[in-house]
Amino acid sequence: MSANQGRKITVVGASGSIGSQITEALLAYGIHTVTAISRTESAATFPPGVIVKKGSYDDEDFLITTLKGQDILVLVVSFMALDAQIHFIKAAAKAGVPWIVPTEFASDNLHPKLNEEIGMMAWKNKYRELIDELGVSSWIGVINGPWFDWSFKKGYWGINIKAREAKIFDGDVKANTSTLQKVGKSLAALLSVPDSRFADFKNQFVYFSSFLLSHREILNSVILATGTTESDWTIETTSPETASDAAKDAIKAGDGMKNVDLLFATIFREGFGGNYEAKVTLNKELGLEQEDLSVVIKELVK
Repeated sequence: MSANQGRKITVVGASGSIGSQITEALLAYGIHTVTAISRTESAATFPPGVIVKKGSYDDEDFLITTLKGQDILVLVVSFMALDAQIHFIKAAAKAGVPWIVPTEFASDNLHPKLNEEIGMMAWKNKYRELIDELGVSSWIGVINGPWFDWSFKKGYWGINIKAREAKIFDGDVKANTSTLQKVGKSLAALLSVPDSRFADFKNQFVYFSSFLLSHREILNSVILATGTTESDWTIETTSPETASDAAKDAIKAGDGMKNVDLLFATIFREGFGGNYEAKVTLNKELGLEQEDLSVVIKELVK
């Protein structure tokens, strides 16, 4: 691949779990001008080298002024604040920003069965549609599966190290998952490619991944990293179909948090889009190293 190309890149959410990883990875190239937009009242801190612009997300003049001359706007907002993107997308159009990376960073938004099963998957569609409607910017959507390390710490993989308890799905269906750092490095590498190649990603999804694993393989790695044996653990197994049905019943009863359980059950169902390994095609081109599962697990165990 040709030499990397420096760009003016603005990140919204640059201090968050994934935004900080993207920001640090961009800075590591030493060729980009990285700007972070932060709310006036925010106490967030940013690495040296980041240009910080503070203001109101509702102040269109502030947003347009900040975004003028920028090449790329990266939006990394929380799932509960997705509509905040609307202000930025409209301002980016008025400022003439050619590229936007909207908040996707999730499972395969193009997989029909996954979208049919999990209604919240479609919630992000309108932001890409708005970009298309305004007709100024192009977008790149990032698919990375569940964040491996972040989900581990939240207990979403169903593995409790302290209690030596695990709830896992049976079968050998594998799903793709990415560490936060891998997502940051992957996106930074993509945003650094020359214009001649970058144009190929216009209004396309890109697929990043650290590992392709069955639920059992994750637990096996944890058992190895903790120096325990399977007999030291209380392990409960269930089918992802059973867990999916239970989650949907709970959601219908008003428990919206069960959407998380539904997602993790669904990606381990055969044919539901959790395995998108065939679409992970950029690692070699972008010079991305394969992560070592045992190393990642050991750090999480610590």
